[in-house]
Amino acid sequence: MTPISVQDVGKCYEGAKKDAPLWALRGVSFEVERGEALALVGENGSGKSTLLDLLMGVTRPTQGRIHVAGASAALVELGAGLFAELSGRENAVQAALLRGRHASQARAHAEVVAEIAELGAFFDRPLRTYSAGMAMRLGFAIAVSASAEVTFVDEVLAVGDGYYQRRCIDRLLEMKRNGTTLVIASHDLHALRGLCSRAVWLRDGRVEQIGGVDEVVSQFEEYLRQRGTDDSLRPGTRSGTGEVVVDAVRLLNEAGQECSTLPSGETLRVAIDFEVLEPVDSPIMGVALFRDDGVYCYGPNTRDDLRLRGVYHGRYTFEAEFPKLALLPGHYEISLAFYDKEHVYAYAWHHRLYKLQIVGDVDLHGVVRLPHTFRVTPRGAS
Repeated sequence: MTPISVQDVGKCYEGAKKDAPLWALRGVSFEVERGEALALVGENGSGKSTLLDLLMGVTRPTQGRIHVAGASAALVELGAGLFAELSGRENAVQAALLRGRHASQARAHAEVVAEIAELGAFFDRPLRTYSAGMAMRLGFAIAVSASAEVTFVDEVLAVGDGYYQRRCIDRLLEMKRNGTTLVIASHDLHALRGLCSRAVWLRDGRVEQIGGVDEVVSQFEEYLRQRGTDDSLRPGTRSGTGEVVVDAVRLLNEAGQECSTLPSGETLRVAIDFEVLEPVDSPIMGVALFRDDGVYCYGPNTRDDLRLRGVYHGRYTFEAEFPKLALLPGHYEISLAFYDKEHVYAYAWHHRLYKLQIVGDVDLHGVVRLPHTFRVTPRGAS
C-alpha cells in the first residue's frame, strides 16, 4: 500500500467576508511511495505548511482525501511540547512515555536522544538553562529518534548554526537509507536536490509542477530568478557549515600571473587556498562562472570529473583550469564551493564573489564563442 496518497485536496478558511472564502490549497493530488523522499517547494504563502498540517492530521481538508499509512513523526516546531523545568533526559523519557513506551524502554530511548543531541552535561540540566540552539538540538534529537515509518519536515534544514544543519541533513540521509518515507518542505533547494527524488511545486495553493526533483527545482529557481526574489542567488553570499575555511582565491592567467582581466580565448586558472578544520570524507569541490547579470555560464565540480577519495584534514590548494576560455567580452563573477560527498550541504560556499573581466577585439553578442562554420551554396532553378 502506498504510504501517502493525496487526492484532489483543498483547504478553505473563512475570510473576513463570508462570501469571500480563502482557499489555502485547491486541487492538490500526488502519491509518495514507500522509502521515497518528496520535496515541497514554493514561495512563502504557497501552501506548503498547510499541506504538511493536513498530512500530519493537525487539521482536516475541506475537500478531497488524504491517506497516511503507518506511524508518522514531524520535524516542524522543534522544542514544542518540551518542559522548561525538566532536564533534557527527563524530556526525552517523557516524550517516549507519551508514545506508549514502557519505563525501561523510555530510559533506553533517552540514551539514543543523548547521543544524537550531543549536549554533554547539559542533557541532565533543566531545559530553562539551555541556549536556543541547544533547545533546538534536543527537540531535533527527540523528533528523529521516534523510528516512524513516515516523517514530515518543515523548514528545519535552515534553522540553527551550520553544525546543526549538517547534523539534521545527515540524520535525514540515514533515515532515507533505512527506508523512512519523507516529505520535506524547505527553501534550501540544493539540499532538497540531494535528499529527494521527486518534487511538488506549489504556487498560490495549487500544484504548478510535479516531477523529478532536478527538473522541478530548476523551473522553480528560474521563476525566482525572473522575479528577483531568491536571496540565495544574489551575488556576494557566503555560507557553509564551517569545516572548510577559504584562505585565499587567486585568478591566474596562463603564465601564472594574477589577473582581474583576461583576453577572450586565453586560459584561466582559479587557485583556492583552503584549510579543512575537521576531517571530511571525499569532499566535492567546484568552481562556477556567471555573467554579472546572473546568467549561469558553467559550473563543473569534482563529483563529475575527478571523484576525490579519502579523508581531507589540513591545508590544501585546489586549482580549476579552463583552457582557452571561450567566454565573450564582458563582466563575469566566479563562485566556489566545497560540499560533502553526497553533494547535499556546503562546508563552504562563496557565491559570485570574485570578479573577472573578459576583453577582446571582436564585436560578438552572447555568452560564449562556439566553434562554427558558414556555407553558402547556389540552389537550382525551380
